[in-house]
Amino acid sequence: MIVNAAAYTSVDQAEREEKQARIINVDAPALMAEEAKRIGALLVHYSTDYVFDGSSSLPYTETDQPNPINVYGKTKLAGEEAIRAVGLST
Repeated sequence: MIVNAAAYTSVDQAEREEKQARIINVDAPALMAEEAKRIGALLVHYSTDYVFDGSSSLPYTETDQPNPINVYGKTKLAGEEAIRAVGLST
């Protein structure tokens, strides 16, 4: 089992350091997913409510349409998409 509990979580600073946020929130999870697939391991990856825009009056679920409004949310969503692109579910 591979647990990815790491993330670039400085929401405001991510606006100024998008490259660093992308490396940590997108590139690293993609590499972990590739390695998990290669060795047959389970990958546990933590998401964030920042992948949504906050406009819902109801609690979000995994099936709701994401709509991130900042770099942090966009990179976290892109990381999830990168994991799925490797063939793992998030």
